[in-house]
Amino acid sequence: MKSGMKNIQAGKWRILLAAISCLVISVIAVSVLIGMRGRHESYVYKETQVEYGRLTVGVTKSGSIDIGTVEQTFDLDMSALQRVETGNSESNSNMGTVGGMPAMGGMEGGLNMFGQTFGGGSLVGAGEASSLTVARVQVSVGQEVSEGDVLYELAEKSVSELEQKLQANVEKAKTDLDAVYADQVLSRQTAKYAYESSMAYGDYAGTEYDTAVQELEDAVETKRIALERAKDSFEEYQNLLKDISDSYNDAVQALENCQYSLENTSPSEAYLYGYYYELTENAQATADSLKQQKEQLENNVRQTKENVETATQNYNGARRSLEQGKLSAKQTYDLRNLAYDTAQETYDITLGYLDEDAAVQEEIYQETKEKWEEFSSYISQNAVLAKYNGVVTSVALTKGDSIHTGSALITLYDMDNVTMTVSVYEEDMTDIFLGSEANILFTAYPEDPFTAVVTEISEASADSRGNVVYEVTVTVQGDVSGLFQGMTGDITFITRQSEETLYVYKRAVITENGKSYVKVREDNGNIVKREITIGFSDGTYIQVVEGLSEGDVVLIESKVGGS
Repeated sequence: MKSGMKNIQAGKWRILLAAISCLVISVIAVSVLIGMRGRHESYVYKETQVEYGRLTVGVTKSGSIDIGTVEQTFDLDMSALQRVETGNSESNSNMGTVGGMPAMGGMEGGLNMFGQTFGGGSLVGAGEASSLTVARVQVSVGQEVSEGDVLYELAEKSVSELEQKLQANVEKAKTDLDAVYADQVLSRQTAKYAYESSMAYGDYAGTEYDTAVQELEDAVETKRIALERAKDSFEEYQNLLKDISDSYNDAVQALENCQYSLENTSPSEAYLYGYYYELTENAQATADSLKQQKEQLENNVRQTKENVETATQNYNGARRSLEQGKLSAKQTYDLRNLAYDTAQETYDITLGYLDEDAAVQEEIYQETKEKWEEFSSYISQNAVLAKYNGVVTSVALTKGDSIHTGSALITLYDMDNVTMTVSVYEEDMTDIFLGSEANILFTAYPEDPFTAVVTEISEASADSRGNVVYEVTVTVQGDVSGLFQGMTGDITFITRQSEETLYVYKRAVITENGKSYVKVREDNGNIVKREITIGFSDGTYIQVVEGLSEGDVVLIESKVGGS
């Protein structure tokens, strides 16, 4: 009995030990599994389909990105135009005569004809150095900028001083031009009087002819001056209207921004709400004022346009009258065959000098106006703007620096000039030429092929083994915002197109022991590994000779983690 109890107890201990052993083994197994799972690499799969179509064949080379740089300089001419007066066109009432003809010369510094001095004075443009001051730098190295972005904010005082100087030059030149045009009528009359005096020894018909023609010419000139003034007024109001319209649009946008801020601010935030309320009121007042000015200028533009049309009609009518009058007077003049051709020639020279004076002043006026207009368009809201798209590589100026004509501003990567250059053997150059296409598969974007165009082919050279090679440069097309200097990738130059064939993403193909496989998702959802026979590749896709059908769903495997 005791022996039986001992056997039972021994059995219980054996069972207990076995249970403990199983538990320990289980814990170890679980630990091993957990450890194995922790070391297991995770994968994600992207589905793609086998396609049927035309597949390109090409030459594939590896290379890296080279992004060109561009330097933006301050190319605005900020020189101020200076007017220098060293002569005049005043009449010389004490002019002497020689044989009934007005004296030539006698006035120092210029040629005197019929009481008019020419060539004794000059209007010149002298470059006066000007500069602007940087108030704030708005860009930094590594920043991506677009055309129109603010690079530097300018000190308002430096901008206003230059604006005032340029505007004053325009106003002065315009006043001088108007004075020249106004003086031409009197000057022509003075010259005509002297001419008639010199022609008094000729036939009366000559005087009659000249008087008639001069009156008609004066009428034409008067109408021309009126037309020019009407055009100037029309252009001036147009420019003002454009500026006011731009300011009004800006004010409307500012008002909308203020209204948005006010609407999105709780009244409980008293200070902030009051601030936005005041801004909105001010913006509304500004917009209303600018709108009123805009409407007034629109009326002025319409009125001055009508004035131009009327002045044009008057000027054209005067020209027709001049031509008709010349024909009539010339018929009478030819019959009488007037003498004193020298006096006539001198008179014509006098008119030529008058026109030359007007042309010089017109040139000065146009130059000053162009400088003012160029400055107004170049400097936007007291800021210098970017002219190119790219990533900033260097910033030339700091706060407080002066900006002169020709000052360097920034250097940046030119994202319109993203290139790759690779060496290609001469036997592969058969179908590569300027303008030919290529495909690029970057290491960073293995599933997003880029297109490129051949933009440069170097002269032939020899490599270390004596093979003839060409350096072929391609420019990447499309959106290049995600590309960076030095990124690597494979370029496939398209040399020909195959016949219609089956193809699949090259990354979907698994190579093991010299054989090719893909993972296929069957209709029931199961994933199976299937051996296939492959052909040529364009660098992105690969030909499927055997093993798959069009529409089959294959998986692209990507490793995403593991330890």
